[in-house]
Amino acid sequence: MKLNPVLERLTPYRAGPPLAAVQRRYNLAEIARLSANESPEGPFPEVIEAVKQAASGLNRYPDGWCAELREALAAQLNIPEGCLVFGNGSCELLTLLADAFLGPDRHVVFPMPSFVMYRLIALANSTAFTAVIQPDLRYNVDALVEAVRDDTTLLIVCNPNNPTGDYLDPRQLRALIDRVPDHTVVVLDEAYGEFVTAAADQDTAPWIADYPNLVVLRSFSKIYGLAGLRIGYGIARPEVIDALDKLRQPFNVGTLSQVAALESLRHPLRMEDRRAHVDSERRRITASLDDIAVNVLPSQGNFLLVDVTALTLPGEEAVQALLERGVMVRSGYAMGCPGWIRVTIGKVEENDHFLTAMRELRGLES
Repeated sequence: MKLNPVLERLTPYRAGPPLAAVQRRYNLAEIARLSANESPEGPFPEVIEAVKQAASGLNRYPDGWCAELREALAAQLNIPEGCLVFGNGSCELLTLLADAFLGPDRHVVFPMPSFVMYRLIALANSTAFTAVIQPDLRYNVDALVEAVRDDTTLLIVCNPNNPTGDYLDPRQLRALIDRVPDHTVVVLDEAYGEFVTAAADQDTAPWIADYPNLVVLRSFSKIYGLAGLRIGYGIARPEVIDALDKLRQPFNVGTLSQVAALESLRHPLRMEDRRAHVDSERRRITASLDDIAVNVLPSQGNFLLVDVTALTLPGEEAVQALLERGVMVRSGYAMGCPGWIRVTIGKVEENDHFLTAMRELRGLES
């Protein structure tokens, strides 16, 4: 067999261990699963009912145009229907953007640390990349803009940033886009955008009228609790959407995913309740960790980046120590943040479980 040589530079994405296996290994009755930035709540009750009703039609292919979802979402965002593209999560849309804009003679810029997919799509397309180190794990807009070259075709900005939680407000974002040349596509990855509570926040969807080189990516996996159905969407000018539609496979978004996303949009108050919960728990967890002298970065996502260098054990052992105490978190050592862990905001009792474990590892409780 003659495999594509680019595969030698790639490693498969490794998700966390199965929950049941962890429980058996460490004899745990319960686990606070705070490692994957999922919603601790499932789909809205109305969504579950809509999915049940749609299940009988699964012998038919899904609507390849996502017509009902497209119409509803375009009306909500106040944009033309032709400015939307749908995918198997926003990850598929990132790969489509890579297929459309990257190649061996091109260049991509993204922050470091940030979502691992950005580096992966560059490597998979044999594209040179600049991973711009963010000092103090906070965005440096000047450094991102200065990394753009004549051959840069994509500049990707995750906002809020995963895993740091850092957030660029509308003024900062516009200042960034205004400084990028027209031939460079600016991709705003807003997978966590619904969790933002900053007073200055704006919907960036209408910005495509001002910026032909802007693409906004969003996901139903997070606040809507549809991670298991994998559906996301992109917002861009029709010429960009047409390019992505040429590349995406037929029927790339399943029927149940479309039904669930459409029904989710019909319940904005439920979404607001979840945003309020995350905001409240972000502040409570941060204050609790501050009380035991554990540093936490400010976040506008549904997760926090927590400093583990002040614990009673080496920082690289913190994830395992928490796991043995029934708390699953994500190691920062695997994400370019040594000395930190990423902790998803869970239910109140899950967050309490995490805080109790942290107090123990801080040497304050047994």
